[in-house]
Amino acid sequence: MLQSLFNPVTPKTTFDIITLVTLSTHMVVALVLPLATRRAVLMAGFAFWRLCYNGGLGWILNWQSSRHGLVALFKRNGWLDPNRGGRVYTWLRSELEAKMGPGYSFEGVPIEFNVWLLYRQLVDLVLLNDFATYFFLCSCYLGSANDTEPWHAFLRIAGGLTLLAFNLWVKVDAHRVVKDYAWYWGDFFFLVEQSLTFDGVFEMAPHPMYSIGYAGYYGGSLITGSYTIFYASLAAHMLQFLFLSLVENPHIEKTYERPPLAIQVIQKSRIRRMSAPMSDISDSARDTTASVGDACKVSIRERPTSLWHPELIVFKNFDLLRASDVLILLLLVYSVGVPLCFWWAFGHSQMVFVYSAAQCIIWVLFRTL
Repeated sequence: MLQSLFNPVTPKTTFDIITLVTLSTHMVVALVLPLATRRAVLMAGFAFWRLCYNGGLGWILNWQSSRHGLVALFKRNGWLDPNRGGRVYTWLRSELEAKMGPGYSFEGVPIEFNVWLLYRQLVDLVLLNDFATYFFLCSCYLGSANDTEPWHAFLRIAGGLTLLAFNLWVKVDAHRVVKDYAWYWGDFFFLVEQSLTFDGVFEMAPHPMYSIGYAGYYGGSLITGSYTIFYASLAAHMLQFLFLSLVENPHIEKTYERPPLAIQVIQKSRIRRMSAPMSDISDSARDTTASVGDACKVSIRERPTSLWHPELIVFKNFDLLRASDVLILLLLVYSVGVPLCFWWAFGHSQMVFVYSAAQCIIWVLFRTL
């Protein structure tokens, strides 16, 4: 994406030109306007492009997933049909051929693939502008921190740069695993048979591109030392999780089916161990199939309580008979209630600080040793 966009030798498509113009506009705003004005303009720009990503692209993907809406729109209007498309067909074909290079055949691929390629160009436009506005916004808030000691600033900047480097590694390694097909949500448009090995960053956290893949936001917050950047980063990250919850997860469950419940996996394994000997293969297969079918129909009363009891949300659905809820209550009393008692008893915060520091040291040593 970046190589074809910024390489002066590579032919530029209309989307590339629009992207370069908008990126240049953000740069001019960051360099020319007064500080207060450029902060407001870049904050508005970051909010706009973030909403274009999570709201606009998310709506298109949801529309495509539920009704194949984007592909149906192109089919209905004939934009990729040489007999009906007219100038729009000629323009879109020239755009894709310039973007994909000589090895690409416009007529030799399905319409779903071509629509996905056009959608990719829209994604590139939005993502690059989203990143650029955040970068220039952070540049406007450099030096906002009031560090009392030089080593405070050193630790803050070193931590921020570490998070940025970690963020870059997460994105690069995730792209290595999922390739362009999953990176640009290709399974919303068509399905392919491919075998992926989810190693590397995918062994660290679920959905690493959306969870730890945004550690750079908090790295930027540390480097600038600005609470404004921190809250903007936090809001943007929350929008990304909403995108994951409302758009991507429902599509994954619909396309690849919801994974089986733990009780079903346990009972299927038990059935395999207790199945008949291999001497009568056909009878054993029939019995096992029937048993597995019965196992999938386990009533809710036969399942472990943790599989159907409402999960704890802050203090909603709190259950004194559930061990995890009681543990959370004791943890809150231990971490919040005890320091407040010290504060109330001694009338100053020094004891709270000593208590908290001692607990931090004790638990770090306990975990390490």
